[in-house]
Formats: sequence, C-alpha cells, structure tokens
Amino acid sequence: MSEEPLYPKIVVGFADTESGEDARAMGERLVEADGGELEVLHFEKGSPAARLREMAERGDADLIVLGSTHHAAFGSVAPGSVAEQLLKGTPARLLIAPRGFARARAMREAQATGEEAADVPRDHPLPFVRDELRVIAVGFNGSVESRVALDEATVLARKFGATIRVVAVAEPVPPLVGPAQAVPAPPLAFDLQSLLHEACEALPSEVRALPVFERGDPVEKLLERAGEGVDLLILGSRGFGPVMRAMVGSVSARLIRKAPCSVMIVPRPAQAR
Repeated sequence: MSEEPLYPKIVVGFADTESGEDARAMGERLVEADGGELEVLHFEKGSPAARLREMAERGDADLIVLGSTHHAAFGSVAPGSVAEQLLKGTPARLLIAPRGFARARAMREAQATGEEAADVPRDHPLPFVRDELRVIAVGFNGSVESRVALDEATVLARKFGATIRVVAVAEPVPPLVGPAQAVPAPPLAFDLQSLLHEACEALPSEVRALPVFERGDPVEKLLERAGEGVDLLILGSRGFGPVMRAMVGSVSARLIRKAPCSVMIVPRPAQAR
C-alpha cells in the first residue's frame, strides 16, 4: 500500500458559516486519515469559484472541498453558489460535505471521550458520521465517465479497507401502443446488467464489490441506496463538454441536491470522446 496521499493538495473553500465549518471538518478528516497538505482559504475579494478554479488549473488543488448550502436538510448535500459554478467545469475533484457534518463529528468525538454533547438540534437529526471510510457507492451506467468514478472508488476502497456498492439503474422503456406494437423494438446498445456484473468481477477481491441493479428513476434509486449506510457517493462527469473537467449532467445535478451522504464528482478523463 502506497504511503503517498491520494490527494496531496486539498483545498477547502471556507466561509465563517455552518457550511464553511462543514467543509473544514471534512478536509481535516481527510488529512488525518491520509495525509496531504490542507489549505483553508477564505476569499475576501473576487469570485471564490474563479480563484478555486485557477488553483486547480495550476495544479495547486487535487481536491476541492465545500460545504452544503443552508437550504439543505440536515445530513443531506446541496451545492451552494460556489459549488454550482465549479460544477460547470473544474479540473480538480470536487467533494461536497453534508449539512451538519462538523457538528455531528464534534458530537461523536465528545461522546467517545465521555464529554457531554449539549449542542444537539432538537428538530433536526444530525448526519451519521464515521471516522472510517467503510462504504462507497458509485453510480454506474457503463460510460467511460462512470468507469472513471469506479476507478476512483476502487483506489479509495483499497487504501482504506472500504467496500464498494456499484449501483446501475435501468430506466423503464415506455410501452408501445397502437400499430407500433407489431414492430419489434430495436436492440439495446448494451445490456446494462451484464456490464455491471462484468465491471464488478474485474475489480480486486479486497474491495468486496457488490453489484446493485435496479429499474426505475435513476435519481430515486441511487438516493435510496445512498441512504443505506453509505459514507461517500462518487459520480462521474457528464459525457460531453471539455475533457478533464468535473461537469455534471441531469442525474448528477439532481443527486447532489438531495444525497444523504458526502458526494464526490470526478473529472471527465482526457481519453473520453
């Protein structure tokens, strides 16, 4: 196992808000677990998104960590204005922490040391927080972008001893009506379920990859699975636009507004067409 950190340069976009504290707590957790250099930046002037994007372009940020907007439910992810701009294209990986992450982690640490944790929001349950990365979920649709997300999950799982759940969701085909019923349906470009199992079988045995095949709305099914004890949901960028950029499509855009765990967006690979 390599001693080098997976993300040598981690940059936290900080503001003196709950969102900023969540981002900083997540960045500190990563550095504690894997090392690397943590830089916490509070931008007084200019566009924070533009500055963060420039740092990524220069190679000064391997991973950008941001918190969720205050409009998000406690324990859920929702990008704020800075994240929304970065999701339009940045060469660095983007990690969004769920709302309440900092308080949940502080309370967990207090309970572990026998201290009294008084800062408990009565009306809002805090997110479940583990110091260890145990379960990683990946959205998989057979594309190059989803395979890059799966590669990222595999590297993380091998380093931290986590398991992977690879989730593929086939959207239902609307039934044919009228005379068109007599016309045979065109063959699918690929069998998603077969691709899912092939991808999982190719992964190292130590990551204990679990293929999960669902039918229905991809966002609803992925949200359901993410709520089943998942610590991190990894998504690939959309299949068009500039290469080596973290850009989200419609499914990812909906997921990162409701996911009940941290979400990482992995840039589109250079070899993608």
